[in-house]
Amino acid sequence: MTVVNEILPRLLSLPQAASYCGDSRATLYREWKAGNIKFMKMGGSPRIERSELDRYIDAKMQYAA
Repeated sequence: MTVVNEILPRLLSLPQAASYCGDSRATLYREWKAGNIKFMKMGGSPRIERSELDRYIDAKMQYAA
């Protein structure tokens, strides 16, 4: 068995962020508008820190429990 270690960047594009947390891009935009996720712009494109997505995922898990 071969294990491939993928190194994710600290800042994720919107499609990467959606894939990382299992939500759609539209959901991430909605959560951003609601103030639940912080985005930043780099070169005109929204970027989200992985740590921010981890916090968002943890909050969703606590809400669901």
